Amino acid sequence: MQDATSASPGADHCEECGVAVRQRPTCVEYEGEEIFLFHPVFCADCLLGLCRRYSVACANCGGVIPPYSMVGVLKADNGERQYVHMTTRCTSVGSAFHGYLGKGTLGRFVQVEAC
Repeated sequence: MQDATSASPGADHCEECGVAVRQRPTCVEYEGEEIFLFHPVFCADCLLGLCRRYSVACANCGGVIPPYSMVGVLKADNGERQYVHMTTRCTSVGSAFHGYLGKGTLGRFVQVEAC
């Protein structure tokens, strides 16, 4: 009998715990939002744990932005950054940058061309 972390055909392995992940995307619900994550590979339990640890507050609506989401980046005082959802439900006038929120870090972000 194979354990959950042993190699199996057609399965990737969770980057946090090593368990086989046979179905992608990993789908979870967190704070009323459905999250579908293809890459990186996490099992549902680890993805929920990452959401609890690394989600940030949206500077526009106050809602939760989970990790591995597209975000608008606002420059705040003292060189700090604030994040906003990049969704049609939550838009923010003046967000001139967008990027990808990872596991507690902001990936490379770019300036949106102004009209």
